Amino acid sequence: MARIRTIKPSMFTSLTVCSWPIPVRWTFAGLFTYLDDKGRGLDEPRLIKAELYPLDDAMTARKVAAHLDVIEKIGPLCRYLVDGVPYLHITSWAEHQRINRPTESRIPPCPTHEPEGLFGPIGGAR
Repeated sequence: MARIRTIKPSMFTSLTVCSWPIPVRWTFAGLFTYLDDKGRGLDEPRLIKAELYPLDDAMTARKVAAHLDVIEKIGPLCRYLVDGVPYLHITSWAEHQRINRPTESRIPPCPTHEPEGLFGPIGGAR
């Protein structure tokens, strides 16, 4: 099933987002299509590059990784490990997206922002 995501106009005037170089902003906007309905995904720059920039040979996984570093340092991106597997999520996901019929995430929740006791048991990532 295709995901439809939106970008709020306020993103274009966000002091945080506007502090990033334009390519980083584009990657951030693209994450809304890469991440699942809970705002979670695998922290794998090669997969993100493949999904967001499939026909752009100038964009590399290394550049995507650098973009993610900027977003994590200054913005709403959290990277975390569960059982040695790297994941990421947008901590302000609910502010940006309203999912009509959300599907359950196959990605485990962030232990920092979504601790087990607050949201129920950690769901199956595998």
